[in-house]
Amino acid sequence: MKATTRSKLLVMVTLSAGLWCGSAWADVARITAEVTRTLVQPDGTYGACMAALSVSPTSALPSCAPDWVTFSCTGDFGDAVGAWRQFDQAQLALAGDSRVLVEIDDSRKHNGYCYAFRIDLFK
Repeated sequence: MKATTRSKLLVMVTLSAGLWCGSAWADVARITAEVTRTLVQPDGTYGACMAALSVSPTSALPSCAPDWVTFSCTGDFGDAVGAWRQFDQAQLALAGDSRVLVEIDDSRKHNGYCYAFRIDLFK
């Protein structure tokens, strides 16, 4: 095997191992709950917008701070406009006394609160 082929193989194995190790530390969970409160923090703390859930994120992901999830309306973890729309869904659930299913990621946090990258609203 030529040196360049061995080098390329080593880089591919190292990258694959790095990706695998990186994903081993992050967990994603789904929680079905009611929204009990919403919060807007204009200075960007907590990602600027959050929702408190009737089922604490710590029940699924112990490394998350309790009760609340952030949608990262600051845009740190995705599109800020999309995050505000997700927050709108949380407010709609609160006002309409509906349930939500949120998917949260414990590798992305604002002030210890896990990031909710998806929210589904239903009765």
